[in-house]
Parts: sequence; C-alpha cells; structure tokens
Amino acid sequence: MVSTTDLPTKECRNSLSARTQPDVVSDLIEKEVFKGFLYGPFKDPPFQNYRVSPIGIAEGKYSGKKRLILDLSSPHNDDKHLSINDLIDKQDCSMSYVRIDDAIDVILKFGRNSWLCKFDISDAFKNCPIVPSQWPLFCIKWEKMYYFYVRLTFGCRSSPKIFDHLSQALCHIAENNYKVNSILHLLDDFLTIDPPDADGERTMAIMMMIFKKTEHSYSKT
Repeated sequence: MVSTTDLPTKECRNSLSARTQPDVVSDLIEKEVFKGFLYGPFKDPPFQNYRVSPIGIAEGKYSGKKRLILDLSSPHNDDKHLSINDLIDKQDCSMSYVRIDDAIDVILKFGRNSWLCKFDISDAFKNCPIVPSQWPLFCIKWEKMYYFYVRLTFGCRSSPKIFDHLSQALCHIAENNYKVNSILHLLDDFLTIDPPDADGERTMAIMMMIFKKTEHSYSKT
C-alpha cells in the first residue's frame, strides 16, 4: 500500500471539523476502538517512528451521518515530510466504477417486473486489514492520547482499490458458485437483478448467506 515505512516522526494538527465537534469525535473514536478498527488509547506513542495525521468529521450528504476521516494527504507543501498518500502510487489505485446506465441496460434486457435487490456492506473499508508493518503510519492523536488504525481508513488513497478487490471476489462467488443472474457493485453497494420469472427472494437469500459465510455485516433494501 505505502511505498516505504521509513519515515521521520511527524505529528499533524487535527482538522477544524474535529476541533469544533469534540463530543462527536470522542464518540466516534470510542466506537472505532470497540469494533477493533482502532487500537488505543496510549499515553505515549506506541512506536519509535510514527506519523500522526489529522482527523476530521465528514457528514453524509443525504443521511447526515457523521464519520471519522483521516487526512492522509497532510502535511501539504512540506518537502521534509511527505504525506502518506504521497507515498501511494496513483496509477496503482486507478479504477473504473459501474454506471447507473449499466443497471438500466440489464433491467431493460430482463423487462418489466424484474427483481432488484440492493445490499451494502457495513463499515466498508474497515473490513480490510492494514499490514502490521504499516500501523505506525496510521496514527491519530486525540485529547493527548495516541491511537493507531489496523483497518483501512477513509482518506487513504488506496482504500477504494483494495476494498474493490473484496467486492469483486464477492461478486465472483455469487455468479460462479451460486449462479446469481446479474450482480453489479459500486464499492460497498451491491445490486442484483433477476428476470421477472426468476426467484428474486432466492437471490436475496443467497446474498445474505454469502455475506454471513464471509463474515461481512450488511444491510438490505
């Protein structure tokens, strides 16, 4: 993921969105620790050389749900200290996304009264572990205490690409092992489409079984 772990220690200041919402940040950090995504708190830095990147709060455009993000593009314009994202090759992270037109094409092919089932994987990127040797690069600091991430974070350049490999694997299992007619995915969102004469409820049951067997929590609509 990161080209080198041999970096000088650097602590960045947290983003304004975090500093102005301390209660929200504390609550989100507590949840991340409880789920095992984040290790800590530590009074002293848990590593000899480490990087503390700024944390901030992002709010869902439609849901209004707040989540913790790690600004791995900081520090900016600092020749001495490259950001973590600077050390991740952009070309390795390039990817193409499914389009709404792709789903429309399948629905038009199957015709009216097609079965559609939508699922999304809970906690998305956090289903994928970070290599232990890179834990020192994913530290945060809050209320004078240190933490470090052991799962992929929002804000990391390579997170979408890495997580997409997991999504592709789940689609492959559904199509090849369980003969799901048509399945599309956009990162953590999955859509199955069946013709009107197929058993859409069977497809839903299959997808739920796959998520359960691979130990991925989900929501369905």
